[in-house]
Amino acid sequence: MDPIISTPRLKLSLVTKAERGSPEFEWLHALHSDEKATWWSIVGRAKSMEDTEKVMKGYLPTTEGEEKAYRVAYAIHSIPDSRDGSVEGQPQPTEQEGKPTQFVGLITLKSLGAHGLALPEDLTLPAAAASTTLTVELAYMFLPFAWGKGYATESVAAVFEACKRARSFWAPYEKIYVRAIVNGGNPKSFRVMDKTGMKRRGIYKWTGKIFLAGEWRTQDDLHIFGMHLLE
Repeated sequence: MDPIISTPRLKLSLVTKAERGSPEFEWLHALHSDEKATWWSIVGRAKSMEDTEKVMKGYLPTTEGEEKAYRVAYAIHSIPDSRDGSVEGQPQPTEQEGKPTQFVGLITLKSLGAHGLALPEDLTLPAAAASTTLTVELAYMFLPFAWGKGYATESVAAVFEACKRARSFWAPYEKIYVRAIVNGGNPKSFRVMDKTGMKRRGIYKWTGKIFLAGEWRTQDDLHIFGMHLLE
């Protein structure tokens, strides 16, 4: 995968590790410990650095386990307009390739593991296709000050294009399918899905027990999106 992806307003840097004391860890801890940024996260807000480390193990590259895990994580940085100045309470700009940048969020893709949500065939790939196609799940989070700027659409589209270029990364798979699960209470992400080419597959009626979006829930409508990145 490309170590750096550039768009007109963003720079995305590939994260392969994030040790305490590193800039990467500081970025990710700021994100995971923010209540609003994690509002729709099923793992919730990190209350300590240990919590952040535990969450990161779920999406950063790993060599653990017998089966290869395909994982991609990009830290998203905006390139602030020099006229904007700094805003109190926001992460301070840093230098990246000679340009000031500001960490705003994270986008991840990871292959499905044993704990991934199992979906019926009508909401995903038929069993026959699944045997020759790698399915990866998309997720993203942004700090609140970066909301409403179109960064999610811009970064998702850029990562999708990078995935298409990196055919060797996905070997031995030649077909890649990406899915996304969006809570029915999060319509802003519906628009991101539509703008990036993701197709609406249907609604999964989830039941269980989880603390999400400020309350305990026992059922939810999960909107399923998907499309082939490589086929």
